Amino acid sequence: MATETHALVSYPVDSTTFKPDWRFGSVKLLRSPKEHELKIRMVATGICHSDIVVASIPNQPDRGLTFPKVLGHEGAGIVEAVGPGVTAAQVGDPVILSYSHCSECDLCKVDQQPYCLNWALLNIVGEKGHFETQADGEDAPGKFFGQSSFAGTSIVSEKSVVNLKGLVSSEDEDELKLLAPLGCGLMTGSGAVINGAGVKPHDIVLVTGLGAVGMGAIMAAKIAGCREIIALDRVAHRLETAKELGATRVLDTTTTQQNFAEEIQKLVGGQRISVVVETTAAVPVINESLKSLGKHGKFIQLGAPGYGTEITLPLQQFFTENKSFECQYLGNTTGQAWVPVMIKWWREGKFPVEKIVEYFPAKEAVRAIRQMEDGTTIKPVLVW
Repeated sequence: MATETHALVSYPVDSTTFKPDWRFGSVKLLRSPKEHELKIRMVATGICHSDIVVASIPNQPDRGLTFPKVLGHEGAGIVEAVGPGVTAAQVGDPVILSYSHCSECDLCKVDQQPYCLNWALLNIVGEKGHFETQADGEDAPGKFFGQSSFAGTSIVSEKSVVNLKGLVSSEDEDELKLLAPLGCGLMTGSGAVINGAGVKPHDIVLVTGLGAVGMGAIMAAKIAGCREIIALDRVAHRLETAKELGATRVLDTTTTQQNFAEEIQKLVGGQRISVVVETTAAVPVINESLKSLGKHGKFIQLGAPGYGTEITLPLQQFFTENKSFECQYLGNTTGQAWVPVMIKWWREGKFPVEKIVEYFPAKEAVRAIRQMEDGTTIKPVLVW
């Protein structure tokens, strides 16, 4: 039986501008949960840069990637129904949603679920037959990242569910709203620092880009006791927030020349930068950050590159100085493993998510996206 709900729907991009076409309106959720699926009433969902990246991709029917589509992958909500075989949660439980994975490929079997061999199929392509747009009756695939949390009600994969029963207040939904972004951006940044880089107190960490991913990395580096944490961005209020969260030095790129590697070295007095956490996916920033990385350092690329983005890696220098370049997903962990860790940090006052979150009514999603893109808002959260 179909359920009426509202959703932010992504329509096909203009093939010349590649700008997303977002439209908020009524949709029909076409079915009930099947085996290992749950029906979730969304309380809130974070907006992530990856939503914008995917919404900017042209239709690719040969790869199964078609629009319109319901995106969204930082959902938080209440379980309304469960399908056969579900053990992750029961009706009424509060949950945070993260990504999906197959559990069957060789990478999943060795606890490398973010790199699942079926990851794109399960998290980007999604499934048809979930939503129907009210305006034109078109099929809009769901289960993006196993969840499609840009809908007020959605059918989600059990693999995407992190049960928060006993971890958040059951009396009101304010904590659930605040913690919604833990399922992707903050997990990606904090997990990259702790799990991906394995930082130690002697490390100097450079974080480029101060959205939720970058801020998560800064908070984690502070928790790990890193001796220097350098934050780089072009938006002044983000740099100020980064200092509140643990950055020891900041660089405003609007006040420097395009070649800022030398400025970074001045900030640290020529000391070795051992870890770079890159979240912007902007080629000029990547190139200068590569120059900044010290001997035997690790460069971690987290920012999702746009369609066709390429860089040139100075391989001879990287080989001679024993540097590494890695592209990492989702903190090298799972939501089930990492969300409780971040909640514990938050309750201890070490992971103050409230300093970066701004709430928007779901119907104002397009305004929220624009404010994230122009730097006004660090982490917009849509409230249903």
